[in-house]
This record gives sequence, structure tokens and C-alpha cells, in this order.
Amino acid sequence: MKKAIFTFFLIFLVTLSFAQVSFEGNPQYGQLRNFVYDKVVQNKVYATTFIDKNIMVSMDNGVTWNVLYTLPYPAFSGNISQVRLTNNGTALSFIQYFGSGSSLNKIIVLDLQSLTPIKEYDVPANEDIYSISNYTIHDDGTMNNVSMLANDKFFTTNNGGNTWAKVYDGTDYEGVLLNDAVMDPQNIQKLFVVRNGGPGNVDGGLMISTDSGETWTEKLNGLILQTIAIDPQNSDIIYVGTGLRWAYLDQHEAVYKSTDGGNTWTEQTGITWEAGSGLKNVPKIEINPNDTNHVVVLADDRVAVTTNGGATWTSTPHDGLVDGSSYFYGINAAFNPNDPNQVLISNNRYAKSSTDKGMTLTTMTNPFFNCMGKVDIIKNNNGEDQLMYGVQYGYVLKNLVSNQETPRNVYPLSEFPMGQEIKLVYPDKKHPGRVYTYAPSFMGNMINVSDDYGLTETPLYSTFDTGFTAAESDPANPNIVWMSVFNGETATLIKSDFTNRDNPINDFITLPYSGDYLQGIKINQSNSNEILITVGNQILKTTDGGTSWTRITAGLEELTLPNIVISLTQNPLNSNQYTIAASNGIYTSLDSGNTWTKIYTGLVHKVEHSTEKDGQIVAIGTIYFDTLPKVIYTNNGGANWTERASSNYYNSIIISGTTRFTDDNKAEVFLATTSLGVLKDVIDFTSLGTSAPQIIKDNISVYPNPTQDIINIKLDQNVSKFKVSLYNAAGQVLLTTENRSSIDISNLSKGVYFMKIEPENGKPVTKKIIKN
Repeated sequence: MKKAIFTFFLIFLVTLSFAQVSFEGNPQYGQLRNFVYDKVVQNKVYATTFIDKNIMVSMDNGVTWNVLYTLPYPAFSGNISQVRLTNNGTALSFIQYFGSGSSLNKIIVLDLQSLTPIKEYDVPANEDIYSISNYTIHDDGTMNNVSMLANDKFFTTNNGGNTWAKVYDGTDYEGVLLNDAVMDPQNIQKLFVVRNGGPGNVDGGLMISTDSGETWTEKLNGLILQTIAIDPQNSDIIYVGTGLRWAYLDQHEAVYKSTDGGNTWTEQTGITWEAGSGLKNVPKIEINPNDTNHVVVLADDRVAVTTNGGATWTSTPHDGLVDGSSYFYGINAAFNPNDPNQVLISNNRYAKSSTDKGMTLTTMTNPFFNCMGKVDIIKNNNGEDQLMYGVQYGYVLKNLVSNQETPRNVYPLSEFPMGQEIKLVYPDKKHPGRVYTYAPSFMGNMINVSDDYGLTETPLYSTFDTGFTAAESDPANPNIVWMSVFNGETATLIKSDFTNRDNPINDFITLPYSGDYLQGIKINQSNSNEILITVGNQILKTTDGGTSWTRITAGLEELTLPNIVISLTQNPLNSNQYTIAASNGIYTSLDSGNTWTKIYTGLVHKVEHSTEKDGQIVAIGTIYFDTLPKVIYTNNGGANWTERASSNYYNSIIISGTTRFTDDNKAEVFLATTSLGVLKDVIDFTSLGTSAPQIIKDNISVYPNPTQDIINIKLDQNVSKFKVSLYNAAGQVLLTTENRSSIDISNLSKGVYFMKIEPENGKPVTKKIIKN
């Protein structure tokens, strides 16, 4: 039995190792933030995706990126902020956020070699804390002295977070908000609190304590302040920036500097600001740790730079609030330790790079963005496959032959449609250019038809129903569409004839049952009167164009409520075969939907038959509560399935997926994610059903094995660059590192692991590791 289990895990690992996962979204839409330069490896940069839970790494100064680490708890969408490198350069600290009030919200210190947390700081107990705004870790090796700003309350700990002391509570004062709070990096007893409200209705001020919060002194009385930055080499030098002015129009935007630890302050009058009211504040000030005379002020609409400690400033305005692509509202800046002129800047628009210390900015492209809506494969007029995916409330068509991309109604980052919802799109795969769209609005939602992928649209049907769930063109008449809407209680099936596009005719089809979503419509390609639909957990069939309906039950006895049918498809190579993806499995029919057989047990959302070879099926499960995404596939009609789990796709939140069958042996699966853009995975059907791989002799050895702590790697003497990945028996990546000949696994549990070693110019080798 043990041998069988080991063989299964080895096959699983080899399958994982050869999975071809790539990033296919257009880099012009990518948004990264929280840049951090490595202190040792030149041109190595860390960043995070704009939303969700990925830490990225680049080895070429931000040109290309890969996923370094993903937060645990794959069923939940998280967020990472305030990323910093420890003084010795071996770990990253950051705030981990999983939603308001989540018990998973904490500060993490992540070891960069093992990619495991070495410190975790939970929020203070018995406090109403919903999120963490900022933190300071006194980086003395122990990391026991930490400050935390959370919910307008400021806490400190001297025992690594076992207990916390509340040293300042903004909720004690009416109208007070704490915008920032930090601990002096060189003096743990000195604390700073930046406010935009004060006691006695006195707004703002900077509170300073020199006795760990026992007593406080107010400076810059009455000013609304947003942020503070302390010189990492000389903590007597401090900068603060002003906050929002909406309610206090008489306060001007400004940066103030102190050279005596905060006792006295001087306004930096060399910075130019735009006059007028509205959003005017300074969300971030960054001091270059390699040259503290170099300071970058990230205001909402401009970047100000000094290279001489504030004696002179260069101010550059940016119009990102209007154009949606330029810089707007800074998040952080990272300074290249090997190039004093280079700065990477993250903001609420596209990430920026500067080669003149931050004075001028250029956009950094990357393919990591928040996908929206649906992803699908459709053909153009030349018969070429196009990938359609949603981004920024619109859709992009990517020609998979030429790689040329065409946007359709993509919004700039400064704009969004009414309701902030992307249109639902159902493409007609048999008529290039034809899509049916659903545009929500407060005056009635509109279903439209378009013959140019949504660029121009003809209204078909206006409804206050909140769901557009299916659309299928009549194969005998492309000017007729069968479509369904849902009002939260019942489904409505509509046959719309738009031969006269100025006056479409909508017939409402009476159904014997309509008490749930109508998710699928399929019309017999040779007989338009024969139609199969799914309503809730029921499959209905008509042979007279919708006049009468028969409920199909044979083989569907397990498909009972609360289970429902999620999608319906027809085999393009066998018109008699229909297949459904349901909440409890996959069912298929070989006799035009009259009888059904269950071929898979488990939740999936979409199932697709190959267009190239009968028997090949790919099914995709997207995120659903605590059910993780996955891709399953078969080359024998569902007799056997192979699964690629969420860990194959960086535990991403996957919202939609589609499959392109490229030839008899391969398929490309495209997955829309909330933070990594579009992922592409390549499936090789020829590898299914093969025996365990042979052990190949190589010049790579690992020792000692078994081990309790350190595993050493010995390669051929000509190999200097290599990548190492460690997997557990379930195929999950535990760590990834480069060019390290000794790996510490002392923190891992006893058991069997697999180490994949990839020499730069050689074949990858997988070694079995036993941890005692």
C-alpha cells in the first residue's frame, strides 16, 4: 500500500512539474505595488499584486516577474500591504489582511529562503480591531519590540506580540482619526502619532512620546496630518505630510521637516502645490535608505523630489486622477541600492519607474491585473482563435495566432460604468463578431446584440431582472436568439427575433417549471425545434419549438435539490452528446439528452468537449465558498480523470475559465484570476494513463538524506545557476529558491518531500527527500 501511495504522489508531482502555466493578459493593464529592492542580489525586486495575496519577484529589475509566495488559506481572497525588507535582507515583513475583523489579519515576517513565516503578530486581544494600518518592527534580531496602528488605536509590544499595550486611543477624543503612527527605529521608547483631529475640537497635530506612551506632547498643533517618515540613519530627521482638506479648506498642502527629533519644524516651501480645494494631501513620504538626502514625496497629484535634504525640491504634477493612467496617489517608493538614480513607485494607477530619482516617471508594464466577467474562446472572420477576457469593466480580444489585442469598451482606471459592473457577454461561436451583452442600469437592464464584439450594439430586451443567464442563436436563423433572465425567484425564457433590428419581436416561452436559474440552452444544429434547457436541477426538452416540454429524469436521480445544473454543452464532434456541469458532478448523454450517465463526482462550473478528438473533455471549477478552483481532464470520455488543483495555479481566486483544443494531443486552459490576470495551462492528453517515470541517472545529489534540518545539494562543477523547489506529498510548493546549495527544512514536519532541481542549462531533476 505504501508503494502504491508513493507512486501516486510521484506521478502527481511529475505532472505538476511539467505543467506549463504562463501569464497571458496584456501587460498594459498590470498593476503592481509595494516594491522592495533586495539588498544582496543586484536587480532583484519584490512586489505585490495590486489586490489579493501574491508576493512577486523579478530578477531583471522589474522587466519580468514570477510568483514568489502566496498567502495561505486559498479559499479566501486576501491582501498584502506595507512590505519591508529586514535589515539583514533575509526576510520580508508585511500586513496580511483577509477582511474586516478576520482572525487572520496580522503582521507576518517571511523568511525568504524557506518562504515560511518566522514571526506572526496577531492583533491585540479584547480589542475591536478590523484591520491594521501600519506597523514598526525594531529590527534588533529578536523582533520583540513592535508597534501597531489599528482602528485609530496605537499599540506596542516588547515580547513579540504575546501581550500588547494600548499607548494611544484616538477613539477617546471626538472626531480624532489616527492617519499614521510609528516607533522610532533607533529608540523604542519614542513614539509618534499623526492625527487629523484633536481634543477640544482642535484638528490635527503630531503627538510625540519619549516614555513608551506614558505621556504625550503635541506638535504642529491644529494641522491635519497624513503621514510621517523618519530618517533610518538619523532619527532626529523627520518629515510629515498634510492630510485631506475637504472640511478644512483654509489649510494648505505641505510637507514639514524636523532636524531635532520633532521639537521644531520647518515647512518645505520649495515644493510647489496646486491651488484650490478638493483632494489635496500627502499620503506617503519615502527616504532613500542608501542616501538619506534623497527624499521622495508622493502626494496625491504630484511627486516632489529633493537630493539635498530639502534645500531644494523638484515638483512634477501628474494627471492620473483625470486620465486614469498617469501617477495618482502614491503607495510606496523603492530605491535601487545599485543605481542611485532609479526609483520604483507604486500608486493607485499603473506602477512607475524613474531613472532620474523620481523626477520623471514611465509606466512599468506587467500582466498582473484583476480580471472581470467571463473568459472565452471565439473565432474571427479568418477562422483564427481569439481569447476574450474582461478587464477594467470591458473586454479584450487577443488573437492567439498573431497575439494582437483589441480592446472593447475597456475603461481607464479613473472611470467605471454605472453600477460599477462589467457587461455580461455570451458569444455566438458560430458567427464571428456576434455577442449578446447585458448592461445593468438603474433605469432598466438592457440585453443587446452586437456583430462587432460589443463595439456597437442593438437593444433587444429591457428588463429589471438582475440576471442574464444564457443565450443561444438559432442555427437555422442567426437573427433569432433564445435567451433567459432571472429575477431572483423565477426564470424567464425569451425567443427574440431581431430580423428588423429597429423593432425586435420577443416571444415569452411558457415553461412547466421556472423556479430557478435557467443556466443552459442548446439547440439541435440540424433541427431548430429540438431544444434542451436546464432550469435549476431539472433538464427540459422540447421537440416542437417550445410549445410543449418534457422533463428528463433518466440517469439524473442524484441531481436533486439543492444541487443545480451550472452549465450545458454539446459535443462538437458528436451532435447526440450533451454534457452538463452540476454542483454534484458531471453528467453526459449520448442520445440527445434523453438518458444520462454520471461520469464525475464533485463540483465544477464549466465542461467543454474537444473540437479535435472525441473523448477528450476538460472541466473547470472556479472558486465557490470553501471549494477551491481546479481543472480536471480526461481522454476517454470521463472513465478516468486527472486533476490539477488550486496549488497549480498559485492558489489564485479563479472566476472564469475556458479551453482551447489546439490539436489531437493538447489543450490550452485559460483561467481568469482576480490578481494574476489570465493564466494559461497546457494539457498534454498523451501523458494520461502512462506508467510511473523511470529513474534517470544524473550528476545531482542531495545529502544527508534522510535529514533533520539541512539538506545539501551537489551539482556538476560547471553548474553555478539553478532553481530549487520543494513540494510536499500533495504537490504543494513549500519553498522556491535560487543558487543555494544548502536548504534548511528544520521547520517542516516529519515525512516525505520532493525536491525539484532545475539547472540553468540542464534538465530538471526531482529528488525524494525524507525528513526525520
